[in-house]
Amino acid sequence: MTEADPQQRDLSFRRELLRQAAEQVRREDLGETLPVGGFRLEQSSTATNAPVQGQASNPAAAQKTRAGTAADLGRRYRSGDLSPVEITRQALEQAEATKGTLNSFITLLSASALEAARASEARFRRGEPLGPLDGIPVGVKDLIHMAGERTTAGSRVMADFVATEDAPVIRRLRAGGAILIGKTNLHEFAYGGTGDVSFIGPARNPRNLEHMTGGSSSGSAAAVSGGICPVALGTDTACSIRTPAALCGIVGLKPTYGRVPSKGVIPLSWSQDHVGPMTSSVEDAGLTLGVISDFEMPDLASPTETLTIGICRELFFGRLDSDVRRLVESAIALLGNVREVRIPHINVAGAVQGLITSAEARAFHQHWLETRPSDYDWSVRNRLEAGLEVTGQDYVQANRLRGLIVEEMHSAMLGVDVLAMPTVAVTAPKFGQREAQLEDGVAEAIGPLMLRNAAPMNVTGFPAITVPCGNTANGLPVGLQLVGLPWQEARLLQIAHAFEVRFAG
Repeated sequence: MTEADPQQRDLSFRRELLRQAAEQVRREDLGETLPVGGFRLEQSSTATNAPVQGQASNPAAAQKTRAGTAADLGRRYRSGDLSPVEITRQALEQAEATKGTLNSFITLLSASALEAARASEARFRRGEPLGPLDGIPVGVKDLIHMAGERTTAGSRVMADFVATEDAPVIRRLRAGGAILIGKTNLHEFAYGGTGDVSFIGPARNPRNLEHMTGGSSSGSAAAVSGGICPVALGTDTACSIRTPAALCGIVGLKPTYGRVPSKGVIPLSWSQDHVGPMTSSVEDAGLTLGVISDFEMPDLASPTETLTIGICRELFFGRLDSDVRRLVESAIALLGNVREVRIPHINVAGAVQGLITSAEARAFHQHWLETRPSDYDWSVRNRLEAGLEVTGQDYVQANRLRGLIVEEMHSAMLGVDVLAMPTVAVTAPKFGQREAQLEDGVAEAIGPLMLRNAAPMNVTGFPAITVPCGNTANGLPVGLQLVGLPWQEARLLQIAHAFEVRFAG
């Protein structure tokens, strides 16, 4: 057997998956439903950041914060207990020291980070901090452009590319005083949910170095979970913030599609890409979202009314690891009353997501596939080559189904506060593991299980957050995913914070 044999089998397998997805979407009779490619969700009068029941009247009211979070560091900077220079130096030293283990950073920005930290320290001495992330070490996924620094996308294809200007999210972070300590590792070009493919080698899960982080925002998850920095930016096209956050035991927020600008970010799928925070706490996620977008951070006082939690058993609670089911169902019980809901076409969401991603990714990478095919990892190149299976008709049909699923998600959430489900069906796999033991037997492919519960929120663009809800017997974390209505991140964060407090209590 030659080395090319497994690669060719993988390519054939990926082509067959896309053919099956196309057949699945073609079977749906959609009448005159319009396509919604490149959509921006409408912001209704009810989808605001206005105070909700149980929210204190003072949005700056102090919250009890955990040590080491961005909120805690900011408080201690203001009191003079800590110095941004001291914390930044510690972060850089830890990132350097863990290169051989966590491998969370591709590029460290030591000189510029320390310079920014000294400027931050001077502002705190004058009592003039720029915002909640002033002086906070932040990692940046290496898909996001920073002027004068490499953007490698985790690939030899872009290993020497130097950006000429900052992405808008970077400009916002700088304006808020954040200390950008480095560019984090990732699955090559963000095209993989496992996080184990990068030209510098994979990032490793701080909870167990023999296990994957999940992807594609692998380095950002490892950096936050490993205690290097309390905040990192990730991107999410199918699961890439929420899966690694869940598998590494941290918080990951995918905002509403269009909430955070994606300009200056290497695309995977233009109409499904999201930029968002990966953090040590729910509060930190909200604070970061407020810096990188137009979001106004609410007070996170727990809602006083009884919450109604929507549960869609179909798809989201299908094949699961038994410990994942047990921990997630116990977590949901802490939140409120459960109401069963239906999303009639939810089972086709994965096919829709896959077809749209394959077509858009292939379009973006066409030039490099023609001129530099050998610079890709073969597994990523196979995904891109397989994209030729997606016809224009398939792409349009997938976008028409997307519009229908958006409508069904809106309907399902009438009368409930959030939808809740496991973030990932399994815990973090070991490197090289391709099977998983589930309640009803062995699943032969890990990949689909990594994104199954997350991808529908990229198809619809609804905001979703994962919060840790416990560890399995072998010490690996499990995440609870909560989904809100478009533009209602304030409500989503309040509910996630309420769970975080109750779970910790």
